[in-house]
Amino acid sequence: MGHAGAALAAPLTATAALAHPASRDESARRLAMLEAASAIRALQREYARCVNAGAHAAAARLFVDPAVAPVDASLRRLAADRFATHDVIEVAPDGATATASFECMVETEAPIAGSYTLIHMLHEQGDAALRSVERRGLESVYARQGTEWKIVSLVLRRA
Repeated sequence: MGHAGAALAAPLTATAALAHPASRDESARRLAMLEAASAIRALQREYARCVNAGAHAAAARLFVDPAVAPVDASLRRLAADRFATHDVIEVAPDGATATASFECMVETEAPIAGSYTLIHMLHEQGDAALRSVERRGLESVYARQGTEWKIVSLVLRRA
C-alpha cells in the first residue's frame, strides 16, 4: 500500500512538467500573490500584538514612515473578529502594493474627567476610565520594501 501513493503522484508530476509555459507563469503569479497576502496577514497580526502590548514605538516601526503611524492612546486591544466574513486583501498586479480591509474587535479606554464626588471616588479606586469593546473595520494600505511588507496607512472605522 505504501507504493500506491508514489505511483499516484508520478502521473501528476509528469503532467505538471508538460504544462504550457503560460500556465506556469500564471501559477507563479498566483503563488506570489498568495505569499504576499500571507505576509500581509502576518504583518497585521504583528501590529495587533504591538498594540495589545502597548508597544507604540514597535508598532510605528511596522510603517513605511514611522512618523505618520497613528497612535491612539485610547486603543487598548485589537483582535481579529472570529466571525468576520468580509476580510479582503488585494495585491496590485505588480506585487509592489496592496490594500486590505479586516473586521476586528477593538477595546478602548478613555479617562473620566470632571470634578464631581463620584468621579473623585472612581479615581481613588483606580477605576476612572470608560471601557468599551466594539466591532470596527480596519482599512490599510501596504507597500513592499525589498523582501518585506510595511504599512503605508491604517484607519479604524466604526462598523
